[in-house]
Amino acid sequence: MWLVLVGLVLAVPAAGDDPCAAPRFTETAADAGVVFTHDPGSRGEYHLPESMGAGLAWLDYDGDGWSDLYAVQSGPFPGGGRGRQSRDRLWRNLGTGDDGRATFEDVTERALPDFGGYGQGALAADLDGDGWTDLYVTQFGPDVFLRNRGDGTFEDATAAFGLGLPGWSSSAAAADADGDGDLDLYVTRYLVYDPSEELFCGDLERGLRRFCDPVLFAGAEDRFFVNRGGRFEDATAAAGLAGAAGKGLGVVFTDLDGDRRPDLYVANDLTPNFLFRNLGRRFEDVSLFSGAAANREGAFEAGMGIAVGDVDGDGDPDLAVTNFDVETNTLYLNLGSMQFEDVSARSGFGTPSFNLLGFGVALADFDRDGGLDAWVANGHIFEHPPRENVTHAQRDLLLLGDGRGGFRERRCPWLEERPLVGRGLAVADYDRDGDADVAIVNNGGPLQLWRNDAEAGGWLAVEAESVGTRVDVVDAGGRRRRRWVTAGDSYQSTSERRPLFGLGASSPAAVEVAWPDGRRTRLQGLRPSPGGSGDRGAGLAMRFR
Repeated sequence: MWLVLVGLVLAVPAAGDDPCAAPRFTETAADAGVVFTHDPGSRGEYHLPESMGAGLAWLDYDGDGWSDLYAVQSGPFPGGGRGRQSRDRLWRNLGTGDDGRATFEDVTERALPDFGGYGQGALAADLDGDGWTDLYVTQFGPDVFLRNRGDGTFEDATAAFGLGLPGWSSSAAAADADGDGDLDLYVTRYLVYDPSEELFCGDLERGLRRFCDPVLFAGAEDRFFVNRGGRFEDATAAAGLAGAAGKGLGVVFTDLDGDRRPDLYVANDLTPNFLFRNLGRRFEDVSLFSGAAANREGAFEAGMGIAVGDVDGDGDPDLAVTNFDVETNTLYLNLGSMQFEDVSARSGFGTPSFNLLGFGVALADFDRDGGLDAWVANGHIFEHPPRENVTHAQRDLLLLGDGRGGFRERRCPWLEERPLVGRGLAVADYDRDGDADVAIVNNGGPLQLWRNDAEAGGWLAVEAESVGTRVDVVDAGGRRRRRWVTAGDSYQSTSERRPLFGLGASSPAAVEVAWPDGRRTRLQGLRPSPGGSGDRGAGLAMRFR
C-alpha cells in the first residue's frame, strides 16, 4: 500500500469570453493510434444484446505509470468459439512525446489470448492479489477472467479461478467486501434471453423487425463471488444477495454510510435499483427504505449507468444514474445513514437529459474548478424511437457542477457535431497533464478518445490505487474535497483509479488518505509550483510505504 503525489501545480490563466473555452476537448483517437469500431454483430434478426453495446477499461497493465486502454468487442452474435473474427483490443500507452501528446500501440496480438463469447463489459482490478491489474470480461456467453502474468501478457484463467458465468452478464465491480484483504466480485446479470426463441417484435404483416422491449423478458439473477485466495466462490446466497434479479446494468462498490465497509449499489432496468448495506460478512437490503430505489415520484426507472462522487461538498458520496429518455437522469444526494434524496430537477442534473437516453456516465472535475462535473454517453436502443423528437444516434451530455450540488449544461460544437450511439464511458488522465480525459465505445461506431485541453485552474493527482481508499484534499481555507477509489462503475466500464483534484484558484494545505485497512496518512505543508497556460506542472513526487 503506497501513496504518490504525481503532480501539483497552481495555474489560473483567464478563460476569456469563449463559453466553450473551459473545458475544451479534442477527439484524438486516430491521431493517438487508437483505431477501433464496435461491431454489434447485427444480421437482421434484431437480437436484443445487439442494442446494448460494449464497454472499456483504463488500466496500467504493464506497470509503467501510464494508463493503457482495453476495449470490448461484441459481434458476431451470439459469439462463437475461440478464434472469433472480432477481438477485444488492448493499446499500450507509450507516454507523451516532445509535443506533449500521448500515443498508443496496439498490443492485442501479443498480449491477449483468443476467447469466445459476445463481449459486453470490462472490469480492471488486481483480482488475484499479485500486484498486476487483471481483466474480468462480461459477455453474452461465458464471462472470461484474463489474468495478468506481469510480463506484458494475459492468460485465460477463467476455469482455474472458478469463474465463467454463462448467460448474459453486463457490468462488474470489485471491492474487499468481507475485509480479508483481497478483492471480491459482483456481476450484474441482465435478462434471461435465449436467441433460439422465435419472438417477433415489429410489424408482422410487413415483416419488419425491431428490437423487442426488455419488459418482455425475465431478469437474470446477479452473482457475488468471494475471493478465497486463488479461487472464487459463489457466495450470493451466503452473503444475503440471493434473488437479486433486477435486470442489472450498472454497479458500483463504495462506502456510502461512512463505516469503512464497501456498500453495493446496482442500477436496474425498470425494476427497483438495489442498495445493499455491507454488514461485514453479509449484506442488508435497504433499497426501498433508502430513497435510491426509485425516483422522487416513486417510479422505477430504466437504470443504465452509475457514477459516484461528492457533488455537493459535504463529504458523503452521492449517486448519479442514467436512464431512458423522458425519465431523465437521476441525481441522489446522500443525506447520511443510508438515506438519499432525488434532486434531479432542482439541481439541474436531470432536465437536460429529457430527450436523451443515457448509458455511460462519469463524475470528474473536467474544468479544474474544484467541483465535480458530469459527462454522459447517450444513444437510443431503438433504431426508430417512438417519439418523433428522439433519435437513435445522440449527442453526449456535459454538465458543469458548481461544487454545491448544482449543474448547468455546457453545449459546444465539438460535442454535438457527430451524434453517435454511446454506450461504455470511462475517464483517465491518460496524458498526465492534470485533467480528466474521456474514452467512449459507441454501439456500431468508432471508439472516441476525448483529450481534455483544460488550462485554467490548479490540479493535484494522487496515486492511491488500493480499491476502497478515500482521499481528501484540504485547502488553506479549510474546504475539503473528497474522492473514493473504486473498481468498476459507469456502464460496463472501469475508469482510472487515480484521484484527480481540480484546485481552482486555491492552494492545498493538506492531503489525507484513509486506507482500506484503517491506517491513515496525512501530508501537510504542500507548496505548489507556479505555472502558466498549458503548464503540465509535475512539481512534486512522494511515495509512502
